[in-house]
Amino acid sequence: MALTVYGFHDRPHDFAVTKVAAPLEECVFLLDFSRPLQKIRWLGVTNRWLGITVALMVPVVHQGEEKGEFVMGISRGEPYFHDLPKLWREHRGAVRTMKSERVGGLELIAAFGTHFPENY
Repeated sequence: MALTVYGFHDRPHDFAVTKVAAPLEECVFLLDFSRPLQKIRWLGVTNRWLGITVALMVPVVHQGEEKGEFVMGISRGEPYFHDLPKLWREHRGAVRTMKSERVGGLELIAAFGTHFPENY
């Protein structure tokens, strides 16, 4: 499914994301600007250094996590592929303001699998 990104007027550095077209109220993952965006490139073989960018590994953080551990993939041609590097240039290092009750373990893994099933 296509990536859905929700912005917040009162919190300009927080962006909720999902790949299952969930409504904003159900989105528990945010773009994690504290970690770098990774580019996957192609020049005969996939690598991270040379060639055209064919995919992005986008850091996300659950609202209940202190530090994000997950990344979701987005391929060239998908919506927001060209917009995400621009967002990273604008918001790199920004501290997120949205946090919720702490979660971990299976609940965290299940939430990631629910919102990003093709990356699970």
